[in-house]
Amino acid sequence: MRLNPLKIKDVERLQRYERIINDILKKREFSRADIWPCGESKGLIGRIINMLLSEGAIIERGKGYYKWIDEKREEYKKHWQRPISVHQIKRLSREERPREKLLKYGSSKLTTAELLAIFLRTGTKGKSALHLATELLNRFGGVRGIFEAEIKDLLKVEGLGEAKVAQIKAVYGLAEQYLKEKVKRGKIIKSSKDIYDYLYFTMRDLKKEVFKVFFLDGKNEVIKVEDLFEGTLNQSSVYPREIIKSAIKYNAVGLIFVHNHPSGNPEPSLSDRKITKELVFAGNLMQIKVLDHIIIGENRYFSFADEGLIEEYNLKYLSKMG
Repeated sequence: MRLNPLKIKDVERLQRYERIINDILKKREFSRADIWPCGESKGLIGRIINMLLSEGAIIERGKGYYKWIDEKREEYKKHWQRPISVHQIKRLSREERPREKLLKYGSSKLTTAELLAIFLRTGTKGKSALHLATELLNRFGGVRGIFEAEIKDLLKVEGLGEAKVAQIKAVYGLAEQYLKEKVKRGKIIKSSKDIYDYLYFTMRDLKKEVFKVFFLDGKNEVIKVEDLFEGTLNQSSVYPREIIKSAIKYNAVGLIFVHNHPSGNPEPSLSDRKITKELVFAGNLMQIKVLDHIIIGENRYFSFADEGLIEEYNLKYLSKMG
């Protein structure tokens, strides 16, 4: 067998190969697109598929569609779907161990699995912390999936007890708190991307809509961030008067509104557009500038300001008052 895990000495490379090959092994027939969610690059996925083709382990049934040779598939399962000895952290040189690499080179030099292995600390019989971390990433589809998994589902994983699950949930909680504190600490907002970068991690996967208001001073520094509404956004749920009242309380001169779309599609609805227009009009009445309304979706966002809609609503207000 050409792709032999025991011949791959580089642990990071082995982890990446293992993640891809285990995904490929899940189905007797598969497409390239079926493997993309594993989190590895399309280029590496393509190289491994080409290697499997060249050794006759799979055959191509159509463009981008493949089928395993049964005998080869069983052989690959035998070699790749079991704990691999070179995954054991204790067998790595000291410089290669995740904790030592982190202290020496910083977190950017570690793989996601290595970072996860550091706070898992230990694995289970026949399975290192590094191997357990890789298994978790595969099973839940990445870090986000692990963080958002139900406690009962995490506890079903062999090697995860209550202590490790508590650690996972605690790290997620700390990450959320870090992002909240970072954006509140007098941060100057320069663009819609600033807002998105700070909030996408905590807002993109919420199961219901949350409407936030950023209250800014004359230098566009954040004075306060408040969650004012949860649930389906409509005209009866967002009260311009209450928002203006809070702006006056904080002596804010600028406002930025942010909410999420649980569907993952950040395109504004008719209701979103109507609410934003009403809020711009209310801000103009009180000489408080509405700078933007940002909708956060799945790894993307929509900015009313970037699309010229805030300016359009301001002009409509002026023409109405004129």
